Amino acid sequence: MKKLFLSAVIFLSSSLFLTGHASANDITQERGYVDFASLEEVYGEPKVMVNLNKTMLGFISKINMSDPEAAELISKLKAVRVQIYNMAGNDKPALDLIAKVSKDIKSKNWMPIVSVNQDNEKVRVFTKITDDIMDGLVVMVINSNDGSDEREAVFINIVGEIDPAQINKVTESLNIDVDLK
Repeated sequence: MKKLFLSAVIFLSSSLFLTGHASANDITQERGYVDFASLEEVYGEPKVMVNLNKTMLGFISKINMSDPEAAELISKLKAVRVQIYNMAGNDKPALDLIAKVSKDIKSKNWMPIVSVNQDNEKVRVFTKITDDIMDGLVVMVINSNDGSDEREAVFINIVGEIDPAQINKVTESLNIDVDLK
């Protein structure tokens, strides 16, 4: 389970460096786009915020990718969005957002692929598949670092054609090492 989650996070993180900037109106109309309400009013500014679009992804794939297969995968992405918040002991708004987004995207034929419900961790991973092509991935996580009281809420959305078989190739070519404990 952690390997699947780690692969999704690594892929999403790598994609963050590769997304270009499209207007908000353009990306919100894409099949793989999911609207995460901002939790800034509750938790303050995100600890990590990435909002990459098609233009930036294309640029990065051209200058940073020595692997043509990884560059091709990245060129098919339209956006990578990540928001990570410190929850400071108040899980309810993040839990409510996960429940709301999960209900909404299920009604739009997103397929749940991972669901974890443990005392210190809640994980939801969904994918949007259209005509046998994955064109969206959503990861939502609430976890605690090393079992401590410091908890995080993580919301990730990758938009565009995603080839699951190529995720590791992209992360390897970007030398991305994610340490999830």
